[in-house]
Amino acid sequence: MIEAWPFDPFVIPSPQVLRVGAYPLHGAPVFHVDPDHYYAELMLKRALLAADHSYYVQAYPESLPAQWELLEWGLAELHRSYPDWFVLRQRGAELEWENRLTNQVSTIRIGDDLGLLPIDWLGRQVQEDLLLMAVDEASGHPLIAGQLCFPNRWCLSDKMGLPLAAIHGPVPGFIAQLARSTDQLISRLQPQRPVWRRNWSLVVLPDLDLSPRLGPLDQQKSTVTADNAGERVFYRVERQTLVRMARHPVVLFTVRTYVAPLAQLTSNPQWTAAMAQLLRQLDPAILDYKGITPYLRPLLEHLDRRLYDLVS
Repeated sequence: MIEAWPFDPFVIPSPQVLRVGAYPLHGAPVFHVDPDHYYAELMLKRALLAADHSYYVQAYPESLPAQWELLEWGLAELHRSYPDWFVLRQRGAELEWENRLTNQVSTIRIGDDLGLLPIDWLGRQVQEDLLLMAVDEASGHPLIAGQLCFPNRWCLSDKMGLPLAAIHGPVPGFIAQLARSTDQLISRLQPQRPVWRRNWSLVVLPDLDLSPRLGPLDQQKSTVTADNAGERVFYRVERQTLVRMARHPVVLFTVRTYVAPLAQLTSNPQWTAAMAQLLRQLDPAILDYKGITPYLRPLLEHLDRRLYDLVS
């Protein structure tokens, strides 16, 4: 089993907000399988998919061949990274799959009817959300398929078919500062050389599924005070990877989400000081975009109090 894991989800936040910040994986797993939360998160996915499948899974018909490559590659990647938990035996177009964490044994023939889209089938084996983008500079690398169960305030219906720049258009400064470098990253990404990056936010619910259908969450934000911010505010981190498929001009974008209450992290004075400094340095437009502005003042007061208690 590969032990290298170059990622701490709750590391001190970086002040470099507007940059691509993608790093080579250097052989580390694309998928992060966490056995302590694996079963619960897969069961949550299944419940969401059973309740409203078309909301969480969408794909264009022309993406199907690339989805089959994605499924074949993804199962092989899980076996490569975690051979004690996942076993794949391949004989031509036939895949024998064993998931020892869920006691699932399956035989898949590439191209046959799975009963699910291939991206949906693979998504039920991993804790990540899976998004498939076409590598097409002329069209701006549009989103063509996805299983998105744990979004942070967006949904597939709003983004399917849109180019990368339009998908990220609401991010302040993205078009001017990041659109070109992000397009270049997608265009130049090579098979067998995946990259990863992180994204962070502060939220007022611990739920993995923060779909737009929840509404603006104004009521939850209004209850945050300097006294209760440690329990009412949550640090949400995404480990994102980008993987170019070898046979089809597509890139897989994975999003693995981690959530922790602020109180869990503010026991570390360095982390607490860094977060307070970062929030004070951020452009107000970024704070608005991340939804932090309504409770910024009590949040900063809470962090300042916590830091004073820790160092005094």
